[in-house]
Amino acid sequence: MTNLNHLRPRGKTKTGEISLSDLLFCPVLFPIALYAGTSTPSVLSSSLTLSSWIVYLLDYRSTGSQTGFPFSSFLPAWLCIATSSDLTTSRFRLYLSFWTVLLYRPLFNKIILKFSKSFTFGEGSIIVQGILLALHSSLLRLEGMDSYRTFHMARKVADWLKWFQDHCSNPTSMSLLTSWVALSVLSVLVVIIYKVLDWRVTTATRKIFHLSVILVYLPGLKYDPALLYYCSIGATLVFISLELLRWSEKLPFLTNGLSAYLKHFTDEKEGGSLILTNIYLLVGVSLPLWLWPGSWSSPVPLSLYTGILSVGIYDAAASLVGSRFGRLRFSSGKSLEGMIGGCLAALIAIIAIQNDYQLTEDIITQFGEEILALNPRHLTFVAACLVTSVAEVMVDQVDNLILPLVMYSALLGIPKVMPTLITKLSI
Repeated sequence: MTNLNHLRPRGKTKTGEISLSDLLFCPVLFPIALYAGTSTPSVLSSSLTLSSWIVYLLDYRSTGSQTGFPFSSFLPAWLCIATSSDLTTSRFRLYLSFWTVLLYRPLFNKIILKFSKSFTFGEGSIIVQGILLALHSSLLRLEGMDSYRTFHMARKVADWLKWFQDHCSNPTSMSLLTSWVALSVLSVLVVIIYKVLDWRVTTATRKIFHLSVILVYLPGLKYDPALLYYCSIGATLVFISLELLRWSEKLPFLTNGLSAYLKHFTDEKEGGSLILTNIYLLVGVSLPLWLWPGSWSSPVPLSLYTGILSVGIYDAAASLVGSRFGRLRFSSGKSLEGMIGGCLAALIAIIAIQNDYQLTEDIITQFGEEILALNPRHLTFVAACLVTSVAEVMVDQVDNLILPLVMYSALLGIPKVMPTLITKLSI
């Protein structure tokens, strides 16, 4: 028996189908993003990509699924420890990397089977890779600790809580936290009002939440990215916990209400027993912040804004323009007009961010002149928007997970090849 029946169906099909984007595009997004940020290939992430392809060969072909642990299941884990030179100096790192890769297949199948028809193969690949990379990174921080006793672990947590309390005591952080709580309350009220009054939820309605995350992340990245980092992780954990509670139906007086209100806002991309749109939105805008390997000194690099630029601005603008003015459609159902509208909106947002949130006619004119002069920095902005727009219209996955990784990789990776390209264009 094959596990294909447990994947989320697309369109009018009743069973899950694995497209080229599922198999060739989604599994490589994390390795490319990590390489773009550090210029060093991530052997661990690449091994997880290989695990994804092996899982497809073993469990998600129409010929059926294999039971047990065949030799090929161990191959990515063995290759990981064999090709990582830094693992030879630490037994802890070696074992941690080996088991992180080896756990990919059982974790992937567990999630797909447990939450049947909630994920496509590509979405599952991104989610499982993200979970394992996050766990690996968290456990790796334990390596330098002097002791693993409960007392010392509790002291570490207490030290962090003390830092967080001191960090939040300044006026800027307090203002940010107050505004974020207010926006969260307003977002909840929107959901309640639309459900109670039985108003029809449209594409434009759902973009209200995109506006909300824009208003959270733009000031957060500008004034206190460290606070935003920790709060985004905390908010994501809360969202996941609430969704698992809703799915479990353990507290009917709470879960029934959650289901009724959240399902009112679902679209055709939701399937199975999970409601993931809100989680995908929060994770999508946070991914660049979580992946960034450098410091958070102000001003932060534009690459940390790619979550907001791709999901909060590009995707929202493309959806609104496409639904209203779209005439020329691609095979994916997305429109050329929406693609152009999203690309222009993202470019305008980039110009404003680069000029301290100012946008005047002179600033826009200067930006255009720099592009005509083949300024590598400005051409990178345009190229990153174009790459993101192509991914948006060609890939049949959840945009909120795909687009931030694509734009982040493009914005950091294109400059590595841009000087050579500019030289050729100038000849």
